[in-house]
Amino acid sequence: MRRLLFAAVAFVAALGFVACDKYNAPTSMRKAFYDLYPTAVDVEWERRHGYAVAEFHLPGESGECEAWFKKNNEWVMTKYDIRYSDLPAAVRTTFETQYGSQTPVDDVERLERYTGETIYFIEAQIVVNGYLSELYLDYAADGTLLRTAVDVDDYDGIYYYLP
Repeated sequence: MRRLLFAAVAFVAALGFVACDKYNAPTSMRKAFYDLYPTAVDVEWERRHGYAVAEFHLPGESGECEAWFKKNNEWVMTKYDIRYSDLPAAVRTTFETQYGSQTPVDDVERLERYTGETIYFIEAQIVVNGYLSELYLDYAADGTLLRTAVDVDDYDGIYYYLP
């Protein structure tokens, strides 16, 4: 029985390693990353959708960050986990006007793109037809609503903004 349990645990662990697409970024890409984020710590690289993605932390930021690069070391965008209170006032006002200030917010992120624009993501919970649902909202810095999705499995709006 112990052998069977050990084999099952080893199998699950092996699947976890296969699911992670760790990436050994070239030196030139690492240099481009550290030129942008010289104080980054806990940096781990992986490949996603043909892009090199550095997951890292920055002193002073509230959560994890992700910097996305093309194969030619060109920076594409960086996503930051932020607090609701760190949203621009215009985004908070638009959200609270439409959904109320008591709407439970699960996650908030800021996306800075190569185009110079900044996009804010809010993941909240709302009731739709009597059922609790996940609400995903993308906002411009001025509070303009860019995209909305409701109850989408594994939704990640970041992919919409890839070049």
